[in-house]
Amino acid sequence: MRPDRVVQLRWASKTVAIGDVDDQPETLSYSGISLVRRHGDHVVDEVWLPVGEEPTFADDEALITALRTAWSWSSAAA
Repeated sequence: MRPDRVVQLRWASKTVAIGDVDDQPETLSYSGISLVRRHGDHVVDEVWLPVGEEPTFADDEALITALRTAWSWSSAAA
């Protein structure tokens, strides 16, 4: 792993406004995992993956793929 390339993994919620109902904006919140790639002090990429109460095989595969990609990036040669 290169010290100037860092992958951060954290629990993060997303809130989405879906429109007005009786002049009140309706919002939905989703739990998920945020994968952030940093090169020094700069954010290079950020991926957010939803995490449901009953994750599917596809959810698991998406997380594994994102983790593998991020960690491969962190150890890549310049």
